[in-house]
Amino acid sequence: MSLKPAKLAVNLVTHNAEKYLPFCLNSLSEQSRQDFSLLIIDNGSNDETVRYLKENYPQIKLVVHPQNIGFARAHNQGIAWSNSQYLMLLNQDVILDKNYFAKAIDYLDSHPDVAALTGKILVWDFENNQRTSTIDSLGLKVYKNHQVADAHQGEKDAGQFAEVKEIFGPSGAMPIYRRSLLEKVKIDFQAAMRHQEYFDEDFFSYKEDVDLAFRMRLADLKSVYFPGCAAYHDRSVKGPINYSSRAIKKSRQDRDRAVKMYSYKNHLLLLLKNEFFVNLLRYFFPIFWYEFKKIAFILLFEPSTFRGLSLFFKQKSKILKKRRYIKKNICKIKAKQLAIWYQ
Repeated sequence: MSLKPAKLAVNLVTHNAEKYLPFCLNSLSEQSRQDFSLLIIDNGSNDETVRYLKENYPQIKLVVHPQNIGFARAHNQGIAWSNSQYLMLLNQDVILDKNYFAKAIDYLDSHPDVAALTGKILVWDFENNQRTSTIDSLGLKVYKNHQVADAHQGEKDAGQFAEVKEIFGPSGAMPIYRRSLLEKVKIDFQAAMRHQEYFDEDFFSYKEDVDLAFRMRLADLKSVYFPGCAAYHDRSVKGPINYSSRAIKKSRQDRDRAVKMYSYKNHLLLLLKNEFFVNLLRYFFPIFWYEFKKIAFILLFEPSTFRGLSLFFKQKSKILKKRRYIKKNICKIKAKQLAIWYQ
């Protein structure tokens, strides 16, 4: 890693990451552009992650938490502890092409209006260590029923996505943010406590990237898909290959209970926190039908997920305070300007 002042700060939050680290860190060490810093924050791993890092990478700055404090809080720490023009928030199950940083930074340097960027994220077949041509994410897309998905996930990349495109927001696997614009969307209503949230810590984990994407849209900030750089992701929480009942049931069977609970709760929180009430009314029927089917599915197949609903009501008052802060200090657009993103 370069000793020069870092233009890019890479924050890597790990949790039981030992099997991924040799690949992920090697892809960082092979980057053609090395003017970046790396901070690893371990979230209570109970495998050999910490030992591996201390023995093999003693030069890397490592912060170890005895417990899992959540993806959101750990990344907020990394953002606060770094000082760079750009920030990459990296997942442990990712490998990057060697020119990823060079191409992404060159693009951001020449487009100062861009607040967030994602490259072309393809599927990494970890078991066989194969880089595939299957798309993992080209950014986030939002449907009229307010379901959020990764654009073109599961499709084959045959060069048809070669154009730079503005997107709703980047996937949380490896977004790069421009720090000066990220500062415009932080939640800072507890200023007396000197605590600022870029990712919402009430989410703990899952969909905090979607929440941040909504907030950046409300602030009228631009996110782009930039196909000039590619990365590969072994996604642990996969969506269904299609949205038939059978495919949804199969995809959810493989998910951890906590993942399903947090995902359900956080989806409700981000709507309450970020959406205009007029849009909730405008899209009432598609939202209602989507949520009705979700509740029916949970009742029949995974009642433990309903714990997320009780957590939602416990956090509701705090989220409403954050909503008021956003509307007063962050929001720069009208409801129709947000609604143009709904497919």
